[in-house]
This record gives sequence, C-alpha cells and structure tokens, in this order.
Amino acid sequence: MIQHKYYFSKHEKVISSIRRSEQGFHKNHAPFYANYLFCNSFMMTKIENYLANEPAKGTTIRLFEVYEDDCERLDNGALTCGMELINGKVDFETNYEIAKYSQNVLVYSLCSLNDDDLILIRDESLLDNTLILKYIPDSEDDDTESVYSPDEKRIYTLV
Repeated sequence: MIQHKYYFSKHEKVISSIRRSEQGFHKNHAPFYANYLFCNSFMMTKIENYLANEPAKGTTIRLFEVYEDDCERLDNGALTCGMELINGKVDFETNYEIAKYSQNVLVYSLCSLNDDDLILIRDESLLDNTLILKYIPDSEDDDTESVYSPDEKRIYTLV
C-alpha cells in the first residue's frame, strides 16, 4: 500500500483539488495511480455538493445498483458520497446493504485520472480540508484493511 496526504484548496473547486492531488500522487509514486480517496464527512459533503450543483460534463461516478429511480434521485441531488469504514475496514458488501435502505444514492467512486475507479471512503479521523490518496493493490493482504470488489455496480455519467 502507498499513501500520501494532500489538502483541498480553498481557492479551487473540490474536483480540481482532487485531480491536482491525483497528479501529484502519480508523479511521486509512478507508475502507480491512487485508487482510494479518504476524507471526512465534511469534505465528502463538499464533493456531494459539487456533483449535485455544478458537475463537470462527463464526470463519471459509480453506484451500487439498488433502485430503478437512481437517475431521478441523482437529478434531484439526493446523493451521498463515500463508503463508511466498518470496523476500520473497507467492506463493499456491508456498504451495499446500507445503501439499499438509504434515501440517497450512494456514490462509491469517481472516475480517476487514469480512468479507473477512485473509491471514496469516509474516515472521520481526518481533519477538514485533508484527503489521503492511497494505492492499494487488489492482492494485498493487510490486517488493517480488507478490500472487497463490488459485484453489482452501475456507471453513471453526468451530463
């Protein structure tokens, strides 16, 4: 696992800060690209507000396939970004179960700089305006984080 701490800029849009941080991560850790973004709920809310109110055309997000009215709820701004850490671990199955009962659509990843998933994780131990980008290989066995691949997902591109 490779990780690096970055800060959201108060002078640019939240997505611009994320992309700038991704570029810095890749520059410092080439050939790797970040595949996880950790930040607290306050910063996830900023990402949610960006996606709901001023999304860049072509921004690709990934959702668990839960309800047929996901597109309508997204159009109305009813979305939540980032999966919860469950006992300090990333657990797609548990977050999928939580998403089934939520009134909001759970956006669990954005399209990353290299067109792979940048999985969004809520970590309340982080300070406001702070994000941690990580590269976690699929095959890594780590006692502190278990990573599971989602079976059901839908890609939605904002227009």
